[in-house]
Amino acid sequence: MAILVLAVVWLGLWWWAEGRMQAGFTNWVSRMQAQGDVKISYARINRGLSPLAADVTLTNVLITVQPNPSQAPISVTLPSLGMEIDAANPRELRYNLPRQVSINTPRADAAITFGSIALTQQIDLNALAAAEIDPFKASDASASNINIMASSGSLLLLHIDSYAAHASFNRKAGAAATALGLTETIKGISLSPLLTRLASVPFGGAITQIGLKLNISGPAPANWEALASQFNTVPVTNPAGRGKIALQAVQSWAAQGGNANASLTLAIGPSTLNASGNVKFDAQAQPEGSSDVTADHLDAFSAAITNAYPQTQKTIGMIQARLSPYLSSTPAQGQALNMHLVYGAGSVIINGQKAADLPTINWNMLENPPAPTPQAPGDGSGAAAQPPVVSGAQ
Repeated sequence: MAILVLAVVWLGLWWWAEGRMQAGFTNWVSRMQAQGDVKISYARINRGLSPLAADVTLTNVLITVQPNPSQAPISVTLPSLGMEIDAANPRELRYNLPRQVSINTPRADAAITFGSIALTQQIDLNALAAAEIDPFKASDASASNINIMASSGSLLLLHIDSYAAHASFNRKAGAAATALGLTETIKGISLSPLLTRLASVPFGGAITQIGLKLNISGPAPANWEALASQFNTVPVTNPAGRGKIALQAVQSWAAQGGNANASLTLAIGPSTLNASGNVKFDAQAQPEGSSDVTADHLDAFSAAITNAYPQTQKTIGMIQARLSPYLSSTPAQGQALNMHLVYGAGSVIINGQKAADLPTINWNMLENPPAPTPQAPGDGSGAAAQPPVVSGAQ
């Protein structure tokens, strides 16, 4: 009898989970289409039949994006898009993604293929119980053997060996806790051999690695769902209105102790660039922080660029002259760049020397920019734009 009761309970949970996933898909479609510049359609939605996994799949998904109504849209086609939760790991939502995605633009057709691709999200049970829009506390994505193809998939443009990302979310973060953490790594980026030869791209048209880390600390907005809804109700044709809402959220975050730090690694040819920085805000919501930038073997890097593109020699010479106070040379690192930047209290200081003034952020002006002055036809003086004088007007 107990086994029968457990079976009935499990089947009920399985049916409920599939219903929630189906509702999640339909709500996602509604939210995206409410923005005004996105349309999503699909042939059908299917529920899984195995009691060991709750899954829902959309077939023949078409996503059309048209940010500018006066321009032709861009469409993305996926043969299928699914979500699945296994009985062995009920807190993890796994997305079943296709190995090929087709993209159609007004100028050309393209395709992205994957040797492997995976995306999972960790469910936040408290957020799920509260019926929040995205009830997740972490996500992981990975892909390998990525090829970007033109001519409907017949011409290789770009290859990527691997991509990996991890993100974490904390809805209750205060000023001292991380609200959003993001780590991304892309390895083995290379142009196709054909394009590399045709354009004489140095370093074999390859970038060894790009790495990014970002941490944004709270306070996380208590009403972030309402804020997102408010943002989406503003038409996409009104970027100023959307920008104002975003700026108000940023100002509120800054005024309540918001802070962030980030780092970037870029390895290309003989040189590796490392950059890191942080930002916080004072009592007047003005930014202050520091940043470090290093790069090695810049002499070999710039020589390869100028050998491939001689017309860049003057520009590279000007850049080197501007950076000369921060350049040094050693047998181990070649020509190296070392910059330590500190900003705040109206100044920008590089390697202990003031380099520039730091302008004050006028949040009110950013949120409410003055209307542009219309230019009069003719001489450009604006005289023709003046309203006519009406005799007897009060």
